[in-house]
Amino acid sequence: MKKILLFTVILLVSSFLFAENATITLKNGKTISGKVVKIEAAQLGSKSLSETTTISAAQGVNELMLKFADIKEINFKSSDDVSCFEDGRFVPVRKFCSMKALYHIVPKVKGESKEPVEIEDNRVFFIHIEGEKSPVAAFFYKIQVSNEGNESKKDYPDLEREVLDLSKNNIKKIVFK
Repeated sequence: MKKILLFTVILLVSSFLFAENATITLKNGKTISGKVVKIEAAQLGSKSLSETTTISAAQGVNELMLKFADIKEINFKSSDDVSCFEDGRFVPVRKFCSMKALYHIVPKVKGESKEPVEIEDNRVFFIHIEGEKSPVAAFFYKIQVSNEGNESKKDYPDLEREVLDLSKNNIKKIVFK
């Protein structure tokens, strides 16, 4: 009985943390609006997700850990070219392609510094919107893919296309209300 009560309390608290509405505009032009139910994150290359309430950022030389509840907007600014490399620690040798991106955060309460707040969180985020079938995936710092499991079938052109597709369908702007 205590476990059920604890689970209910955690679920209730979790729903209050993400009870904000958000409008997400993707780079492909699609817009998704609704109540944010939860945000999950995973390290690049990892399959294990965990619920999160924070994101790593920097403002000049200051490292920040911001709560999503304290963020007004997240805006895409630019991205680098796709770069690819091999990792010989794996047998067979694994190939990777990646692209870095630059996103700025507009906090709800602005600080004294005029420098932009830049996301430096290397995780993949999954934003769950009430009523949506699948979460919105967001790569705010780096998109990275590999040919793991398909070493003999996927080569650099395939991986580069995959990174470009993920970038094209990535987030352009989020406004939390």
